[in-house]
Amino acid sequence: MLRYVVSCSGALLLWMGLEGTRAAPAPWYWWTSKVDGQRVCAQFMPRQGWTQAEGPFNNPQCRPQRQVPPR
Repeated sequence: MLRYVVSCSGALLLWMGLEGTRAAPAPWYWWTSKVDGQRVCAQFMPRQGWTQAEGPFNNPQCRPQRQVPPR
């Protein structure tokens, strides 16, 4: 019985590890206020009254990723 539990635990840990490798962070977007035009970089809409302006980006500065030229 103990060998079965250990075997199942190992399989569960392996499955959880593989599932975690597929997860990706949420993208970042520029959001613009409908009230005063203020812009903010966030992963989710700050609150009502904002529209998504640009994106997605992969960093909290909402800048395009730099392309490194090959050597």
